[in-house]
Amino acid sequence: MHIQQGVTVTAERVVLCTNGYTDDLWPQMHRSISRSIMPKGHVSSDARNLLLCYRIDHTGRLLMGGRGTFREPVPGQAGDWSHLENVVGKLFPQAAAIPIAYRWCGHVAITRDYLPHLHEPAPGLLIDIGCQGRGVGLQTRMGQALAAYIHSGDKAELPVAPSVIKPFPLYGLRRFYVSAVIGWYRFTDRGV
Repeated sequence: MHIQQGVTVTAERVVLCTNGYTDDLWPQMHRSISRSIMPKGHVSSDARNLLLCYRIDHTGRLLMGGRGTFREPVPGQAGDWSHLENVVGKLFPQAAAIPIAYRWCGHVAITRDYLPHLHEPAPGLLIDIGCQGRGVGLQTRMGQALAAYIHSGDKAELPVAPSVIKPFPLYGLRRFYVSAVIGWYRFTDRGV
């Protein structure tokens, strides 16, 4: 058997266990399989009001995220995750019957205009906030821009100009009105 790096191995029996990494290890083998969910490894999100995002991780697992309940999900309570489980089958029918191995939750920061914000409330203090659940890719690039700005002091390095901090109106009631907005968005997103 000839290995790509030029090393030769001699053995009575050989087992190839490459799965999605078969490439050209054995002639024509890679043409006999196909990754059917995001085969190029792209990260994706959709245009719903309540964002759904999905990608394949480094182990080949499908990761999906989306807005859950306003309260913390209860472990073992199926209803808290059912909206994501149902959409897996709609987006990727070939994964509909595959059990979900892990679930986790967290918070996202949402701004009034649904855009990321930079604030500079005092000289030398820069605040970056409001990714709306799109933080992984967005913040990688934002971190590069912030580092360039800190190094140069040139605000032209920033992708958006720092703005004034504007609190949500009636912030103390946000649990009520955000829950109502989430309910409305779930209703309007049903056809998407």
